[in-house]
Amino acid sequence: MKKDASTIKYLLFLLLSAAVIGAAVFFFHITDMPENTRNTVTIIPKTEDISTEYTRTSRISTTSRSKTTTRKTTSHTSRTTAVPTTAEFVRLDINSAGADDLTKLKGIGEVLAQEIISYRENSGRFRNIEEIMNVKGIGESIFADIRDHIYVIDPIYNEPEEEPVIGDTPDVDQETEHVPSLEEVSPVNINTAERDILMLLPHVDEEIADRIIDFRERAGGFRNEYELLLIDGLSRSDAAEIMEYITIGYAEKAP
Repeated sequence: MKKDASTIKYLLFLLLSAAVIGAAVFFFHITDMPENTRNTVTIIPKTEDISTEYTRTSRISTTSRSKTTTRKTTSHTSRTTAVPTTAEFVRLDINSAGADDLTKLKGIGEVLAQEIISYRENSGRFRNIEEIMNVKGIGESIFADIRDHIYVIDPIYNEPEEEPVIGDTPDVDQETEHVPSLEEVSPVNINTAERDILMLLPHVDEEIADRIIDFRERAGGFRNEYELLLIDGLSRSDAAEIMEYITIGYAEKAP
């Protein structure tokens, strides 16, 4: 029995020694490994304006009692590039802007900038922004691109001329014709006066004037002023008021 116990103890000692030796060999093997376990991954998206770099470095060290993991991110860069349009923020007074400023406008190069300045110097100033289209080389298309980016101080525009309406043209003869007043033609000879003159008399309209002319033609003329009472449409008071402005004019009485 003692021999069997000694044998068992001896076998256990060998197993334990082998385990310790194996652990030591494994430890030194891991420790002496070259640092070739470093992984580098670079991702570059196919984007014109954004470039990204991502690098990860990991190193693993293992001992018999602990494991240490180190992860390092070195860089992560994002860049966006945008080219601004110059005309987006330009607003110029074309009566004072220099050549360098004018070239900031869309479609305006050094030649057109000098043309603008020459026109401005020769004409004194631009009266309004539309006048810039009078500059040689600037048409409606260029003006449409720059009109929101230019201005003039106190712009002046010509007032549109009113076209005469057909049928409403004044008659020159009527404008120069003098219309007499009752005071100028008084006393009115009711035996010879035309209709327009008779209508200057009080209470005499076109219809009453025609009745006066008709009466004098049928009666051979008025013999006295009171015959106005025979005109239909004239009252006694009307005739009395008319008599202040008329005469019979026997010498000129119609035959």
